[in-house]
Amino acid sequence: MSKKHVMYTAVSSVLLSSSLLLHSIDADAAESAKVTATSLNVRATPSTSGAIVGKITKGNTVDIVDESKGWAKITYSGKEAWISSQYINKTQTNSTSTANSTSKSAVVNASSLNVRSSASTGASIVTSLSRNSKVTVVKVSGSWSQIKTASGQTGWVASQYLKADSGQSSQPAQSIQITKASNLRSQPSLSAGIIRVAKAGERFKKVGETNDWVQIQYSASQTAWVSKGLTAAAGSTTSASLPSSSAALKDKIIVVDAGHGGYDPGTSGKSSIEKNLALTTAKLVASRLANSGANVFMTRSNDTFISLSGRVNVSEAKHADAFISIHYNASTSSSANGIASFYYSEAKDKELAKYIQESMAENAPSMKDMGVRFGDYYVTRENNQRAVLLELGFLSNAHDEQIVSSNAYQQQISTGIYQGIARYFAANK
Repeated sequence: MSKKHVMYTAVSSVLLSSSLLLHSIDADAAESAKVTATSLNVRATPSTSGAIVGKITKGNTVDIVDESKGWAKITYSGKEAWISSQYINKTQTNSTSTANSTSKSAVVNASSLNVRSSASTGASIVTSLSRNSKVTVVKVSGSWSQIKTASGQTGWVASQYLKADSGQSSQPAQSIQITKASNLRSQPSLSAGIIRVAKAGERFKKVGETNDWVQIQYSASQTAWVSKGLTAAAGSTTSASLPSSSAALKDKIIVVDAGHGGYDPGTSGKSSIEKNLALTTAKLVASRLANSGANVFMTRSNDTFISLSGRVNVSEAKHADAFISIHYNASTSSSANGIASFYYSEAKDKELAKYIQESMAENAPSMKDMGVRFGDYYVTRENNQRAVLLELGFLSNAHDEQIVSSNAYQQQISTGIYQGIARYFAANK
């Protein structure tokens, strides 16, 4: 948007796996330890007041990533966690003889392979991978391999169930569809925290499976778990009975708002102007929506200035089922990057923003997923209709600008916006 000075903190989903890789290749000796306590609490922070995220029983082996004031940092269920150093017995092994650092591609050679938090069959299961899933082998220790999955999770697997990646494409990623309203959870357990409720008709990429739970790609940087009984393979008889995109959008009134215009250029990069990019994206979105049966209105279809109140007036005069305002971002920090969806009313707008953000992240994986955020913007704040504002990349970031200016990205992001709207209405008949 015009003259935006918003600093976003970049949170990378691969920080943990990166730190583990650095630890494995830059130390002269690889450190591991055995738990000596009958049951050792695993905590979120290095403190006795830190939240307990799990327990490790006596005799299990853990890999120590770092130490601080009597606490040892480990990887537990794919996340950084801490245990008390006084209840472990550390051993050192020569890294050149028992732990070899590597960075090779491999594929799973088993129908279902458990990924564990440490190199032990007694360690907790981080996730489960299906046959032909691609992984990166970070380190080999004895008969175990430390791997990183396609979704960025790290853990340990038995080396015998991996085979070298031939370079040929593995089986296509399987998509699943939610058949009934279901909780998306942080772990494969009914007692795990609920991320949000998924509604019938939503589709996700399947990442893994364990027992009666399916792990899905919730966003570009986050996975979640859903009960297997509440899912069906996309395209199956069960999922085919759910509303199609065309059926969901038929006769829906959608107002597509291309930000800025005329004498208001919005922000700009080295070679791009926001008003022009916004109009290009808006036209592609409008075309996709119209082809699926929606009644589409654009606040502007050419380089014309429209006031903020004028944009809202279009939304309310048409009694829009959804108002979508399209923008490109800028920051005083050249490193700020990514895409985000903004809502004003949590009750009215937030759910639509979630559907669109998830779909955009799925269709444009080259862009950082900044998630769904509250935003105090006129066109959403003063709008009585359901409304979201989308920021589709930072023109102040050279890398983002190069991506968003391409035709490939325009096709990807417009498809993501369209599919997100369709999925929202499919789930909210």
